[in-house]
Amino acid sequence: MVSGPELDHARETAETALRHMAVLGIPPTPENYAVWFAYVAGSDPHLRRTIDILMDNGQEFDELRNAELHARFVLPTYRTSAVDTVADDLHAVAGQLSTTVGHAGDGVRRYGDALSNVSGALHQAGTGDTEMRNLVTGLMQETWEMEARNARLRERLEQSSSEIARLRETLEETRREASTDGLTGIANRMRFERELRMAAAAAMEDGTTLCLLMADIDHFKVFNDTHGHSVGDQVLRLVARVLSEAVRPGDLVARYGGEEFTVILPGCDLDEAARIAERIRDRIGHRHVVRRSTGDDLGAVTLSLGATAYRFGEPIAQAVERADAALYRAKQAGRNRVEVDGDPEAAAST
Repeated sequence: MVSGPELDHARETAETALRHMAVLGIPPTPENYAVWFAYVAGSDPHLRRTIDILMDNGQEFDELRNAELHARFVLPTYRTSAVDTVADDLHAVAGQLSTTVGHAGDGVRRYGDALSNVSGALHQAGTGDTEMRNLVTGLMQETWEMEARNARLRERLEQSSSEIARLRETLEETRREASTDGLTGIANRMRFERELRMAAAAAMEDGTTLCLLMADIDHFKVFNDTHGHSVGDQVLRLVARVLSEAVRPGDLVARYGGEEFTVILPGCDLDEAARIAERIRDRIGHRHVVRRSTGDDLGAVTLSLGATAYRFGEPIAQAVERADAALYRAKQAGRNRVEVDGDPEAAAST
């Protein structure tokens, strides 16, 4: 039950959170309240640091930014029903293991009590052979039972260990599947969004740069309709492979959706991001698609790319929108080109 001081502290925290929200003009929705209650309570240092940076920079807490804070810090960043099921199973196995160990402990205690009784009886007993034989027989019987209990314990522990190992493998496989694009094998949009949030938080904390590329396969629909979906899938896998080979270690390549890809570039300024984008575009342009069934050369594939720099404190969605707008300009300017968003020096200093 909550005590008086704890209740008073919770009430004070809630009132302070609501005052912050009122001053900043933030609607008192349950989602916004959860963010600001956590901020005032100091339960998440990363949330507190992020909001402090936003306020220091005079950033506006609009609907988009409030939603971003809630998604990043309040909602779990990764949770699926499959993971929940595996976690429940793992918890059940751990409970069984705990019960087994408890039973073993009871057995050890009973064995200790038996030895103690025998020891006391030996001191009190005379030299009668019958009584001594009974004592020894009792000790041997208890020893046998203890050995049997130990054998059962070992068997159950081995079974539990095997089950935990299997569940751990299932959990890891589920996580990989949930964050990997099934066709290309690179990160999917869910993982991209999660990694971009973490990269943005790290950039703000460390004061380092962060850039983002958006890439789109030129005339992919025409190519797909002309040569068939199997060849289209082959093109998607080719682009994913070239992207992965062209970026730096530590960069993240993801399939954003359809024929659109994205690259997260931590510690990268716009000039370097533009060079990486040009390297990707050039490498793709030199690769030809060959129909595997006939060996026919179906021509080259080209990419249009847009690059932008993350601006400290902005909602992640705004950086994605700017990269996508730069990509759109590349498409409008004739495709097979790179467009960079804004002035690199201004973006880096924002």
